[in-house]
Amino acid sequence: MFKASKYKDTSAKILFFVCAGLSVVAVFGIIGFILYASVPAFRQIGVFNFLFGTVWAPDLYNNGLASADRVFGILPMIVNSLLVTLGAIAIGGTIGVFTAIFLVFWCPDKLRIRYAGQNKFLQKVVSCINKINLRTIFDQIIKLLAGIPSLVYGFFAIEIIVPMLAAINPEGVGQGLLACFLILAIMILPTITSLTKNALEAVPEQYYEGALAMGNTKAQAVFRVVFPAARSGIISALILGIGRAVGEAMAVIWVCGNRAVFPDGLFSYIRTLTTNIVMEMGYAPLDLHRPALIATGFVLLIIVLIINLSMNLVPKEFKGKRGNKVLSGEKTEIIYRKKGLVPEILKYVSMTLATLVAVILALIVGFILVRGIGGLSWHFLFGRSTNADPTLVPAFAVTGYVILFTLIIALPLGIGAAIYLVEYAKPGSKVVKVLRTFIDTLSGVPSIVFGLFGMIFFGDILGLGYSVLTGSFTMVLVVLPTIIRSTEEALIAVPVSLREASYGLGASKVRTIFKVVLPSAFPGIATAAVLSIGRIIGESAALIFTVGSILTFGGSPLDQGSTLAVLLYTLSVEGLEKDLSYATAAVLLILAFLLNMIVYFIERRVKKRNK
Repeated sequence: MFKASKYKDTSAKILFFVCAGLSVVAVFGIIGFILYASVPAFRQIGVFNFLFGTVWAPDLYNNGLASADRVFGILPMIVNSLLVTLGAIAIGGTIGVFTAIFLVFWCPDKLRIRYAGQNKFLQKVVSCINKINLRTIFDQIIKLLAGIPSLVYGFFAIEIIVPMLAAINPEGVGQGLLACFLILAIMILPTITSLTKNALEAVPEQYYEGALAMGNTKAQAVFRVVFPAARSGIISALILGIGRAVGEAMAVIWVCGNRAVFPDGLFSYIRTLTTNIVMEMGYAPLDLHRPALIATGFVLLIIVLIINLSMNLVPKEFKGKRGNKVLSGEKTEIIYRKKGLVPEILKYVSMTLATLVAVILALIVGFILVRGIGGLSWHFLFGRSTNADPTLVPAFAVTGYVILFTLIIALPLGIGAAIYLVEYAKPGSKVVKVLRTFIDTLSGVPSIVFGLFGMIFFGDILGLGYSVLTGSFTMVLVVLPTIIRSTEEALIAVPVSLREASYGLGASKVRTIFKVVLPSAFPGIATAAVLSIGRIIGESAALIFTVGSILTFGGSPLDQGSTLAVLLYTLSVEGLEKDLSYATAAVLLILAFLLNMIVYFIERRVKKRNK
């Protein structure tokens, strides 16, 4: 019996290691297959001509250009991608960091409204308002911003931001570089805010308390002590924001103007690497144009990988000079300055920018819901769809299929990988570091690159073409890092005493994992599943190249169709019914809110259970 138990443990360990190693295979597979599909373009165009050429003229509309006259140069698009990223990080990074500071240090837990009147109804209203936890609400606002699909952001941008910019531009043009700055800044803001908040909360409390004890004001303690101590985490947050911005496609395509030229002003029409792929892939012939677009995706992938891997260069501990003393490790000596208005000014800046974030969310949600709910009807929600009269029924079916098949594959793989990292691997070992590096790398791959890989490998090589299965297999790679990370945190949170009690009763390691650890970690696993569902519902760039974009659905996993997010793109960009576009955006927004609430209540239940 002992040998049988040992054999099961060894077999399980190997199986879980294979699940964890899938991330390594996935990263190399994505790089390898996209590079392989890019080789014809690099060979015929020339790597130097492709990277540093300033003209992109593929004869998309068959204007009679000879093959030799077609030009594929992507330097303007590389420059544009980097410019919009820098602009977005300058705006969104600043707002995100200051919003996080407000959340941690100045956001009140509850309002304290006083009412001296005798009206019982007003007394109850004031009492209810005073019970509201503002910090929790603001935190949920940030999470809701993170959960809104990128297409909804793009839809908001083209309907609100672009007309506003056109009104202040003498030439009446709202699209262009500045519009890209603003919409990407809003999109990366939740990521930067959340990670900066975590970094600030991780600073040892004695730093803050010591500063106050030395006579500094709260603002001076925050901005002169805590903020510098958290700078490595803040830098990591900004790097992740950069990776998100440079790889975004579907929101930018609405507002950039789509001209592959160098910009000469804030209102210049531009085209980025991502929008170039989305704009032309559906019409590109197979001879040279399509490989050139895939090569564009390979260049984008390399840029994003360099950005993400640069996080490893960020120091994990803060070591910085303050005056003539050094802040490092446990022995901390800091010279505190009691004078200076800058920290006090920055305090009010953080409050103002945090208020701006709440206003932005209110604008997005209010605009989409007000315009969208009016377009919802029983027929649009549940009626039969045709090309002339589209409804949401096929999109619901396709989205449901993709969610089902993705989770059936991704959940076991992600849970198995997390089990290996937590239960079997030695903490801090080289194997663990390698696996975590590749998991993080996989999470940083742009959605559009996943779409190209899915189109090439699952669609072309495996012969699945545009289909639900192609989209599902692609989404497995997209959501796998989320499932691994969330499950890993849930497993770590399970008390060691439960494992030791199980071992003491004679249970094997495998039995302990499945009978004790996994049931205890179920809320965290459920959270991972809900987050994955939200990612699938909001995804468009990876699915438009794999599932397709037609308005009907045959009902088979081998058929193509449109998910909800892709349907929104089709209805709006293709110039179809605008009211239906608003209605679809409202449905996506409502789903994002519901999923966010589910995650909130799961996390709240876990916190109550752990108290």
